[in-house]
Amino acid sequence: MHPRYALVSGPYEVARCQDVEGLYGEPVPPPRLVHELRGCEPRGELARAVTQAVVEGTAPLGTLHVLTHDGLAWVLEGCRVLGARGDVVTVESAGGPRRSHTGEPAVPCGNLVRLSRVPAARTHTEITFLGCVPRGGLRQALESGAREYDPVRYQVLGHTGAVHHEAPAGRVTGWRGSAHDPGLFDLTVSFPRAGLVPHQKRQVWELWHHDRPAEPGTWRRFTGPGRAEWLRQAARRSHGVPGIVPGATHHLDGAGIVDEDSLLCALGEAVHGPGRALGAATPREAGELLAGTTLVWHHADTARACLGVQPWSAHRPLTFEEFAEELRTAGVRLVLD
Repeated sequence: MHPRYALVSGPYEVARCQDVEGLYGEPVPPPRLVHELRGCEPRGELARAVTQAVVEGTAPLGTLHVLTHDGLAWVLEGCRVLGARGDVVTVESAGGPRRSHTGEPAVPCGNLVRLSRVPAARTHTEITFLGCVPRGGLRQALESGAREYDPVRYQVLGHTGAVHHEAPAGRVTGWRGSAHDPGLFDLTVSFPRAGLVPHQKRQVWELWHHDRPAEPGTWRRFTGPGRAEWLRQAARRSHGVPGIVPGATHHLDGAGIVDEDSLLCALGEAVHGPGRALGAATPREAGELLAGTTLVWHHADTARACLGVQPWSAHRPLTFEEFAEELRTAGVRLVLD
């Protein structure tokens, strides 16, 4: 069995492993915290969200930049407005405020006051890498009888050893002889629960393990994180695709286009074939790449009904009309079918 995972410490690989237990599951999101913006002057998107919250009880906002009276700039991610009274706005966010040094336009307010405490939650779990061959510093630690090893990163490997994915794993907290083979080890790692990998991502990696999928529309099997991961894997394997020819006509199968990621998946397939990416991160970039071509958008009614209406927290998704306008403005002749 070829190794499917590797463990890395610093610049060095310290183990290759056949399998893993406990890595795949729904990540535990960061705690939602409630703050008051006191002495606040709502403007822009915040003013819009406050108006919506007054009517509907709550309103999505996304990222909020705040400038307090002491001249410090702060950023809150994944915000929702919960209400407002006078010059006090109550918001809920994913985690606490962070200092901001980006120079982004900020909403002025007197103070930013936390109302809720960070809940006492179990932040880590144990996962086990199975059938491992230790090397380097990790092998030395095992041979010396050490009980732990430094924090490591893990890599998900393809059949040629290429890295599909890499992320922090945590401290190696124990090891034992492996049930796979007496000469191998099973390594236990204290792993952040927020870093657990959704099962759909694993399914995407399995599909891409040997080569890019050749069946059209395979990306439609996935939603959310799975579709975003499909797009990332397709982009990794789209180097060297032929250039886009001005005047060419491309047929876009819109049957599964319900959000921005699915639109970019479908565009890559329409232009370069199954398992390929267009090389654009946004509709505007897609329009710039396709400038001078004709795009025939089949089943456009699906996108017209779905785009821009999903729940959101980071930013407002574009509507179908806004997507279409981005393409036309860039010079794409758009034919809706």
